[in-house]
Amino acid sequence: MKSVKYGMSILLFSLLPLLSNGQSTVWDYQLIVELKNQYNHPDKASIINKDNRMKIDKLSSLTELYPVVTAGNDWGGLLNTLQAEGNLTNYNFDKDSVRFTFRELYTRFSWKGSHHWTVGKKRLDWGTGMLWNPTNFYIQKDPFRTQNRLEGIFQLNYTCLFTTGSLDVYVFPGKKAEDFSYSLKYNYTGKRIDASVSFLEYTRYQQIGYDISYGGDRFITYAEGVFRNYSKSYRVGKEGELIPPRNRAARFYPEIVSGVSYAFNASLGARLEYRFREDFLSREEVADFKKYLPQNSIIYDPVSIGKHTLYASAEIKDIYDRLNMQVRTFFDLFSNQLIVSPLFVWKKNNFQIELSSMIFANSLAVFDSQTALLLSCHF
Repeated sequence: MKSVKYGMSILLFSLLPLLSNGQSTVWDYQLIVELKNQYNHPDKASIINKDNRMKIDKLSSLTELYPVVTAGNDWGGLLNTLQAEGNLTNYNFDKDSVRFTFRELYTRFSWKGSHHWTVGKKRLDWGTGMLWNPTNFYIQKDPFRTQNRLEGIFQLNYTCLFTTGSLDVYVFPGKKAEDFSYSLKYNYTGKRIDASVSFLEYTRYQQIGYDISYGGDRFITYAEGVFRNYSKSYRVGKEGELIPPRNRAARFYPEIVSGVSYAFNASLGARLEYRFREDFLSREEVADFKKYLPQNSIIYDPVSIGKHTLYASAEIKDIYDRLNMQVRTFFDLFSNQLIVSPLFVWKKNNFQIELSSMIFANSLAVFDSQTALLLSCHF
């Protein structure tokens, strides 16, 4: 209910200039329908999920509707844009499971193509990493989805464009005064190099970030990292006890992502990405974590709990990108978590079929495999 009230307030604010007399407003409408059916094959020997204590169903079905509205006009030289994206979710096997939220709802004013002001709920698209973006403190990509439709964050943003870059100022209001956050970000765009540096004040904590990418004729190499004096992850003590972030000494923790992608030709490509998180579990802590399972399974992550994680993928597609096949691999060097994930995507006009599977090959896994069929249609 709060989401709807908030959305209506932003919507009314956004419509004021769009409905002004004498303005020529352009409206664009789109409806995205997604149906996801998933089969879960639980690992009967899993030490994380003994006797199916998580009560996981073998079949799940989810229907989501994304109504998207975009409007814009030139209001006396001041360009105004409204972006609204809703989400109606229904868990098909559950009763009373219909839920509506606004994923994005913001208005943007632009002056002379160089000055932009944004207010509302909007996704943050920070960083150069394919899977992991440490500079993006709020939203992370879903490594198992080809399209990112995660929820945005309420923000006030000013962007100033220069010849070879831009300066961003963000303000993130919180429910309480101590939750107030802000960020400064400078982006540089060159012929083959893109780079940025950022500073974030996050509820009385700080984060310094950078990212850089270089594009050659056939390859792209990139690096992204942060130094932050806060952590959101737990550690594990010698007796298996969990040490929450607030009980650890406040100091700067680095997180680094680097990668390279290579296109052999128009149809065949490969990618390798590496992530290091200093505040994740060490090899010794992973051993203590395993020893005291399932009591401390609250910090379990299916992809990675250790400091070092590798991602590799190979891709083959047709020249029109209507047919795309990938094999993706995730490996945690300390916990030996291994996931192999084949992906098949077929597109035709406004229709898309996405068939994916995750095959888990380690003792920490909850599942032997998960297979999902996603049908998506744009109107």
